[in-house]
Amino acid sequence: MASKLANLQRALEGKASAAVAQPMVPPPRPAAEAPSGANYYKAPSREGKTNITAYLSPDYKASLRLIQAKTGRSLQDLLAESLNDLFGKYDVPTIRRD
Repeated sequence: MASKLANLQRALEGKASAAVAQPMVPPPRPAAEAPSGANYYKAPSREGKTNITAYLSPDYKASLRLIQAKTGRSLQDLLAESLNDLFGKYDVPTIRRD
């Protein structure tokens, strides 16, 4: 039994010294690329459209949800309407809704 322990100890020491001698290097990371059509799905309803994002107070979202509940319209429609109102205020072209 002593020889088995000695063999195990030698094996462990050999692995430890090998690990020290050869430090682990992480594999190189691939460069960030734009998603290609082969591995990126875009819903047909989003074709030709772009995402507009803003971080606002939660009160804006609550008010939008109240209007959505009262009117039954989508959040997207309500935001488009509000942006067209803003565009009219500043005398820039409004966007026709499809």
